[in-house]
Amino acid sequence: MFDSSRWNVLTQDEALVRSLSSALNIAPLCARLLINRSYTDEESARAFIEKSDVFFHSPYLMKDIKKAVAIIKDALEKEEKITIYGDYDVDGVTSVSILYMYLREHGGSVDYYIPTRDGEGYGLNTAAFDTIKKRGTKLVITVDTGITATQEIEYAKSIGLDVIVTDHHQCPPELPDANAVVNPKRPDCEYPFKELSGVGVVFKILCALELDYVNDGEYNLYTIKDMCRRYIDIVTIGTIADVMPLVGENRVIAHLGLGMLQNVRNIGVRALFRASGVIGGSNQKKITSSTISFNIAPKINAVGRIGSAERAVKLFLTDSPAQADIIAEELCCTNRDRQEMENVIYKEAFEKIESEYGTSRPNVIVLSSDKWHHGVIGIVASRITEKFGVPAVLISFEGATPDENGKIYGKGSVRSTQGINIVEALAACSDLLYKFGGHALAAGLSIEEKNIEPFKRHLDEYIGNVKEGLDVSNKTDVEAEITEDDVTLETAEALYLLEPYGAGNPVPLFVLRNAEITDIAALSGGKHTRMTLCVNSKNMNSVMFGSNLIDEGYMVGDRVDIVCSIDVNDFRNVKNAQLTIRDTDRSQSDKEKLSEEKKELASVINDLSSVKDADIPNRNDFVLIYNELKNYDGKTMNFRAFAGAFPYFSYARTFIALKALDESGIAGITEDASKAFMYKVHINKVSEKKDLTKTPIMTKLLER
Repeated sequence: MFDSSRWNVLTQDEALVRSLSSALNIAPLCARLLINRSYTDEESARAFIEKSDVFFHSPYLMKDIKKAVAIIKDALEKEEKITIYGDYDVDGVTSVSILYMYLREHGGSVDYYIPTRDGEGYGLNTAAFDTIKKRGTKLVITVDTGITATQEIEYAKSIGLDVIVTDHHQCPPELPDANAVVNPKRPDCEYPFKELSGVGVVFKILCALELDYVNDGEYNLYTIKDMCRRYIDIVTIGTIADVMPLVGENRVIAHLGLGMLQNVRNIGVRALFRASGVIGGSNQKKITSSTISFNIAPKINAVGRIGSAERAVKLFLTDSPAQADIIAEELCCTNRDRQEMENVIYKEAFEKIESEYGTSRPNVIVLSSDKWHHGVIGIVASRITEKFGVPAVLISFEGATPDENGKIYGKGSVRSTQGINIVEALAACSDLLYKFGGHALAAGLSIEEKNIEPFKRHLDEYIGNVKEGLDVSNKTDVEAEITEDDVTLETAEALYLLEPYGAGNPVPLFVLRNAEITDIAALSGGKHTRMTLCVNSKNMNSVMFGSNLIDEGYMVGDRVDIVCSIDVNDFRNVKNAQLTIRDTDRSQSDKEKLSEEKKELASVINDLSSVKDADIPNRNDFVLIYNELKNYDGKTMNFRAFAGAFPYFSYARTFIALKALDESGIAGITEDASKAFMYKVHINKVSEKKDLTKTPIMTKLLER
C-alpha cells in the first residue's frame, strides 16, 4: 500500500490496440485488456467476449465419478440413509445445499453434518463419524473436504460406513481408501479443467447422476442446461466466494449464474440480497462477482466462523420467506460481530508484530494467542500478509484444553504470497504439525503448543530458501495508464464486456497520474475515504475502502498517482463514473514539495541559529496553537493540515510552538516515523502553570 514502486504497469502495442478496437468495435481500453489476457487476434478476442471459447466438459471424464454415481443410485434405490459431510465455508455450504436438494428431489433419506470451528475444527473427525453412524446412516458423501483424511476415512469404514469423497483441494501422495474419490486434482484424473470449486465438483456429480437417470448415461447438452437452470446460481456463489480462477468452466458457471442471480429465485438467497441492500430500495444494482465476494460471501462465512454454518444451509433450503428473512438478518448481525472481532484481533496482532519482530524483516510472520477466535484469524492473516508482503500464520488457542495425552493443540490459519506454495512449505515442517491442508495461497493447520517456536524457525528458514532468486513481493498488475478522458460512464459500462471478473480474469486496474485532491473526507468513522480528484480542470469522484487517507497524511492540494478501477456508481437511478482506488502514492511533484518542506523543518530542528526572529512564537501564539491542538487529543495529527489553520504563521513558528508544548509536558507530541509529517498527540493534565519560555528550545532561541 502507498508505494508506486510495487505497481507493474503493463504496456501494449499501439497498432494492435487500434486494430483490435476497430475490428471488434470496442473501446481502446477494452482492447488493451484483451491483449493483456493474450487475446491478440480478432477470432480469439471475440470468442472471449462472447464466452464461446469455453464449454462444459462431460462429467464422465472425471475419475471415479461413474463409481460414485452407481453407489449413490444404489443407496437411493435401497432407501438407505445418506449423510452429506461438508465444510463450514461458503463453498462447503453451497455444496451441501445443492446435493441435499437433488437427493431429496429423488426421494432420498438424507441429512447433513457440518463440523463447528469451535469444537471440531476443519475436516473430518472420528467423533463425527460415530454420531453419523448412530443416526442410522449407511453412506457418507463428503463435499469440499476429505482428500487428506486418510485415517478418519479408514475409521469410518471400520464402523460400517461407505464413504464417497468429493473435493477439489490439493491431493496428498496417498489418497484415502474411500469407496470413490472424485477430485479433478487427482494425478490420475484426466478431467481437462482442474480448477473447479468444491461445489463445482458436486455440480458435476449431479450432472452425471441426471444424465444416468434421463439419458442412460449419454452426454446431452439439454440435460446440462436444465441442471444449470436448477443449480448454477448457487454453484456460482460458492465458486466466486472460494476465489476460484474465473477461466474455463468457471467462467461459464459465473457468467450463467450471475445472470440468474440478477433475478434471483432462491427464497433464501433473495432474502440475503435484500438484507444486504443488494436488492430493494429505489434501484436494482447490477449483480457482479464483486457483489458476491464483498457483500454476500462474508455474511455466509460469518456464521461458519463464529456460529453454525448449518444456519446458512437452512437459508438456501428454506421455502418459507418469513424464515428466510429471519436467517438472513441473523447472518448480517453475525457478520457485524465478526467485523468487530476482526478489528480487535488485528490491533493485537499488530502490537505483537512490533514487540516480537521489531524492525527485523522476517520471511514469515507467526503469531499465537489464547484470546483470538480461530474463526476470524484467517481474515486477519490476510490483512497482515497484504500489509507486510510476507506469509502470515495466526494460531488460536482460545478454549483449548489438554487431550487425553495432556497435549494442547492450537488451530492456525495461513495466508501466503505469490511464488510461495504454503502447502508445500507446511509439508516441509509436517513433523511439527498435527495436521494441515489447503491451497497454495491459503491453508489451515493444527499444532501442539510446544512446537510453535521450532515451527516458526523451520518455516522461516524454508521460505527464506524458496525466496532466494525469486521476486515474491506483492506486485500490483496495472492494465494500462489512463487519462481523465477515460473516466466516463461510457468507458465504465464498456468494461462490462469482459465480465465476469475474478481470480484469473481480475477486475481491471489502471493508473491515473498527477491528480490534485480538491476535496477529501473520511467515511464510516474513518474506515474509508472519499475524494474529489482533478486533472486538467476535470473533477472525478473517487472512493478508497479500508483506508483513511487523511490519517496517512493526505490533504487538499496534494497531488497523487492512484491505482484504480473505473466503476458505475448508481445512486437513486442517477449513474456516473466513479474511481475505486486500490492504492495511492504521492506524485513526483508532490514528493519533491514534501522533501523541501521536510528540509525546512529539519533546519529548525538541527540549526536554531537559522530561525528568524519573526518565527519565534509569543504567548498569544502558544494559546492559539494549544487550543487547536486540543482537538487532536488521542489522535494522529497531520502537521501540514494543522499548520494550515494558521496561514499567517510559518512552518517554523508553528513547529517551535508545538516543540515547546511537548518539552513542557503540557502535551505529548510523538512523530510517526512511518508517515511524513504525522504526529501522535496526547494532552496531559497539568496542575500548575508552565512558563513556555523556559523550555529548552525557547531558552536557546531567546538567548541568541
